[in-house]
Parts: sequence; C-alpha cells; structure tokens
Amino acid sequence: DESGALEAEFRLHYVQRMLPFARASLCLGLVLVIAVCILDMLLLPRAVFEPAIPLRIVTMLIPLAAALSAAYMLHDRSWLPYLFAAVAVSAGLAAQWIDTIAAGIEIRGVSWGVFYVTFNAYVALALNLRQSVFVGGTIFSAYIVLGIVAGAPLQQLAYGILFLGAANLIGGWASFTLERSAREAFDDKHELVRLTHTDGLTGLFNRRTFDQHLRQVWKQAQREEHRIGVIVADIDHFKLYNDCYGHREGDVCIKAVADVLAGSVSRPLDLVARYGGEEYVVILYNPDPLFLDEYVRGLCKSVVDLGIEHKGSETTHTISLSIGAAISETYSSITADQLIRQADDALYEAKNLGRNRAVVYRPEWGQQTTANLAAVLI
Repeated sequence: DESGALEAEFRLHYVQRMLPFARASLCLGLVLVIAVCILDMLLLPRAVFEPAIPLRIVTMLIPLAAALSAAYMLHDRSWLPYLFAAVAVSAGLAAQWIDTIAAGIEIRGVSWGVFYVTFNAYVALALNLRQSVFVGGTIFSAYIVLGIVAGAPLQQLAYGILFLGAANLIGGWASFTLERSAREAFDDKHELVRLTHTDGLTGLFNRRTFDQHLRQVWKQAQREEHRIGVIVADIDHFKLYNDCYGHREGDVCIKAVADVLAGSVSRPLDLVARYGGEEYVVILYNPDPLFLDEYVRGLCKSVVDLGIEHKGSETTHTISLSIGAAISETYSSITADQLIRQADDALYEAKNLGRNRAVVYRPEWGQQTTANLAAVLI
C-alpha cells in the first residue's frame, strides 16, 4: 500500500544519508582489528593471542572487509543495514569470547571492543532504531550470559552490566534522535515535492505535472504503438454556483468533483489533474475507444449522483459536468498539444449540445480550434 511504499522509501533514504558514516566506521573497524591483532602478539601471552587472532580474522576482519566492499559495490542498498547488523553482532560476540579467553588466565578488562561495536551499532552503521536495539541488546545479553557461564567475578560483572547497559541507553537515545531527525527531513522534502506537483485544494496533480506526465506517456505510447486518451471536464455554470452559494461552498464543490474523478482511475500511467478553476483533465493510457466512451459518460452520471444542489444551473438542479474527450490512434501523426485541442473541441461541442454530457472528438471535424469550431458546427 501507499504507506508501506513511503516507509520503504524512507528506509532507503536513511541508509543513503548514513552511508558515509557507515563506510568510515567499517574502515576504522578494519584498521582497529589489524592493530589489535598486532598488539595481541606484542603484549599478550601466547595462550591468549594464538586462539584470539584466528578468531578475530574469521569473525571480524573478513566480515568487516565484506561489509565495506558491499557498502561501495552493492546496488540494492536496502539490504545493507541487515548486513551491517550481522557483522556488528558477529564482531561483538567474538570480542566477548576473546575477553572470556583472556579472563580465564587472569587478564581482566579486555572489553573495549564490545563498547566500540555497541557505539557504532547505534550511531554509525545506518541501522534504524529497531535494528540497532537488536544488535545492542544481543551483545548486552551475551555479555551477561558469558559472564555467568565463565564464572566472572561478581564485581567485574556488575560494573560491566552497569556501564554497558548505560551505553545501550545512551546509544538507543542517539539512534532515536538520528532517525527522528532524518524522518523529519524526509517528510519535509516529500511534502515540498507533493506541494510542487499537486493542487492545494483538491489534492489532484496540478497543470505542470499534467504537462510533464503527458509528454512522458506520449513518448512511451509512440514506442509501444499504444493510444492515449485525454479528457477535459468542466463544471457546468460554476460561476452561477459561486454567485449563489459563495466561494467557500464553491471550493467544497470543486473538491467533491475532484474526488469523483480521482476515484475513477487506478492504473499507474493514468492521471487526473486540476487544469485550472473548475476545469479538470484526465490522461488514460491505451484506452479502448468503446471504454473511453463509456468511461466519460459514467463520469457525468457520477457527478450528478453526488446530488449537490445548484439552483442557479440552467441545465440541472444539481452540479453536473460537461466533458470532451479525444483519443490518439496507434500510428498517430498528431502531437500531444493537438490531442488536447481535440478534447477541448469536444468539450465545446458538449456545452453547445446543452451541457451535462460527454462528447468524444470525431475525426471528421478535422483539426479545429475552439475559437472557430462553433462556426463549423452550426
């Protein structure tokens, strides 16, 4: 659905926003693992560094290198947070296992790697709050379990739980703040784009978006040898409605008709826009001529069925529409602008015939303009 698609778009936006930090974190992590391996060999007893170094290589160095490569090379970046989370969990658990080995021969306090992984999981690895809490919580829980199983002194375990727990709380708040800031920026940008492309009153696309979309689908229709249908609709005697009921009710009327039109299309390449004032336009991609005729007649009926009173109307006692439609041929030699003029000509004919009706442009009219069509039809 729309909300799910928007959330997926935000998650990808968040990954893109945080990716430079994640790359820096992974790169620094690689350097630190290599440095720690060197220090292990220089400073720790053989009984510690001999099992520790292969473990660091397998669970830290190789996963970090793979994650860093993916951060630069993977095209589908929606999967990166899951990869980063897996690497963080692997590194955090390995660091604790090495600490357990060291504690077994009376070397205490080798847990800086655990704090480093926890910090990065919350603020630097492009993980959202839920993912970072999962990583931090897994490492924290493993610390407690390994401490108990290894028989760590109560004093050491208590202090470790206190400080690592505090690091998770602070990290969780930092992750929440980062995600909220990113979401606010994303929402502001999305709203700005929406306002740029839509009409403020009706929520329909605006004329600029209509023009852009028509150019795009016109090119696609030419490549695929498909038809394009353009529909121009106008609320009958709307000036009289405003004079009779006021501009506020006029806005309500415009919105109600817009909702009917918006609800009549569902395909991705179809579009409904407010063209200006009480006028609307619709684009249908590759419609069948018979369907187009039935569709526009159905729109007229749906608007009348709204039952919006219009005492000033010279056509009906309720709000109604006049509609003009035109359809391009599969091997059309006309332009998109000419197709719009054909639909406009058909709209003029609908009004000439008494309004509250739909007319589809007839090729025998020729390429006229609304200015001189009246003379042709008399």
